[in-house]
Amino acid sequence: MITILTSVEHAEQAQQITNTLLQQRLAACIQQTSGTSTYRWHGDIEQCEEFYLSIKTRVELKDTVIHCLQKHHPYDTPEIIVLEAQASSTYHAWLHSKTNKA
Repeated sequence: MITILTSVEHAEQAQQITNTLLQQRLAACIQQTSGTSTYRWHGDIEQCEEFYLSIKTRVELKDTVIHCLQKHHPYDTPEIIVLEAQASSTYHAWLHSKTNKA
């Protein structure tokens, strides 16, 4: 299993991406949190409130999820970070039952 991280500026954008991925069965679970991001952009230090998505999915769906994020993401340069993860056998089985087979 993998976890894919991304962030967006508005709660509505986070919910739209969440709904799209879940409806297409590209993710089993997506956690949304919010916080402040501080980063360099065009030579300046910027700060903004963002909504973070932690997307739980199958390894074999990685490219499809990334493509979906790039298509629906509002940022010109979206944060898309893929982390390999270990899970209990019961969670792993649940995740596989809730996502498309690649």
